[in-house]
Amino acid sequence: MQEIRKGSIVGYRKNGRPIYPIKGGAPRRSELIKQKLDEIKTELDVLTSDDHEATDEDIARSETLIKEFDAEEKKFNTAVEIENRMKVIRSSNFELPANDETQAGGSAVSPGDDRGTVARTRGYKGTSHLRNPYENLNEVRRMQITPNETISRALDAIEQAPDFLEDYQREHATALVQRSGKKQGSAIARHLLMTGSPEYFEAFEEYLADPTNVQRAALSLTSANGGYLVPFTLDPSVILTNAGSVNPYRQISTIKSTATNTWNGVASAGMNAAWLAEAAVVGDNSPTFSNIQITPQKAAAWVFGSYEILEDSDFATEVPRLLADAKDRLEENAFAVGTGSGMPKGIFTAATTTVQTNGTANTTGISVVKDFYDLQAALPPRFRSGASWVTSLQAINIARGFDTAGGSSYWTNLGQGSPERLLGGNIYESTSTPAYAVTTGTVLAVYGDFSQYAIVDRIGMSVMYESMVKDPTTARPTGQGGWFAFWRVGADALVPGAFRKLIAK
Repeated sequence: MQEIRKGSIVGYRKNGRPIYPIKGGAPRRSELIKQKLDEIKTELDVLTSDDHEATDEDIARSETLIKEFDAEEKKFNTAVEIENRMKVIRSSNFELPANDETQAGGSAVSPGDDRGTVARTRGYKGTSHLRNPYENLNEVRRMQITPNETISRALDAIEQAPDFLEDYQREHATALVQRSGKKQGSAIARHLLMTGSPEYFEAFEEYLADPTNVQRAALSLTSANGGYLVPFTLDPSVILTNAGSVNPYRQISTIKSTATNTWNGVASAGMNAAWLAEAAVVGDNSPTFSNIQITPQKAAAWVFGSYEILEDSDFATEVPRLLADAKDRLEENAFAVGTGSGMPKGIFTAATTTVQTNGTANTTGISVVKDFYDLQAALPPRFRSGASWVTSLQAINIARGFDTAGGSSYWTNLGQGSPERLLGGNIYESTSTPAYAVTTGTVLAVYGDFSQYAIVDRIGMSVMYESMVKDPTTARPTGQGGWFAFWRVGADALVPGAFRKLIAK
């Protein structure tokens, strides 16, 4: 027999099979793997410590260790599942001992390891058989784990997020992580992990309830320019895309997210093809490309109240709702008529090709159904199949009156508040559509493919507390405190030619 060692345990190998002495016992496979994991973590801590100047060899070694850690982690999870199952099988009544480290149907957890523990407070959907995506956040912060692992953890965090998140919100957050590319997706995933844990959520609520207790909050919260990032479960720029019927732009446009100061895309007019005679030289049909850059612009909101209101009310639960409402109303106006200077460029500004109404100048706006026919016909065929209408409620109601007898121009009856489709395209009301007037040049409606209009969110909304609001005249305290919130968002037409706007003649 051949002597073998596993850590401090000495055994023998007979016929290729390890045999360990009964006294002292053999280590469980999970314990052996955990020793390996601990060794890898220790070496990584040395290579990535703040006082260690990493060389190229250290960086290469760190990458190798991370891959080894991921592989050993999978083995560990498999081993503890098998060991846990064996305990159940050996139990005569198929019940786990009261002091066992696991729950029936769950994953075993080694002492001191919180991998299988997920917080159950605040409505989080944690169960013992799910890993805790928020463990070892220092590794996440220092980017010591692979992008794939960061993304995987973030998807687990979304799944385990509080019950107050709607399904469409979870789907949107998942899409942000999965469809943004590995580099951008891992940056968004890291943001979700750093601001999504139950501990972070509770610390943020404590910060809202008692902003003066900054030192305690700073132990858990990531500081951002003297303020604190809103938890991703409450951040409207990350989650709340379904803003309501009067702000349709986030529903119908292309939503992009960035962790940098700009979003860059590429546009091309395409390439041409031509008939080619036998043995003739083909022409140069190479396409030309242009850069599209959208820079998120900073927006802000100021919420304040008396010390009595802040102390006596459940202000922590009200702030996110107030901020979401303020953000929605501000952005709706910008996405409609924003100039693009210091704010997003609205679609009524970005669409450059116009179609005039058929009415008499300075007397009517939309006056005949032909106005809609002309606007539809002016849009290139490439964009017509997926096109939508955006206009005011007044224009929608005018269109109802084109035919009162149910003829060829009949659209819809008065029983429908906002008709869903017009000439085959979805129609949406925008409350910031330019005021309906008969002045020449007034924009009355936009028709186009809104997948060619992009809204770019710079992930992360931050809040700062001002503990003493002062009177502007006397500079004396007013007995009020306030919250300053800011975020960044940009928007522009990716292809201006994908839209046509109807203007008064």
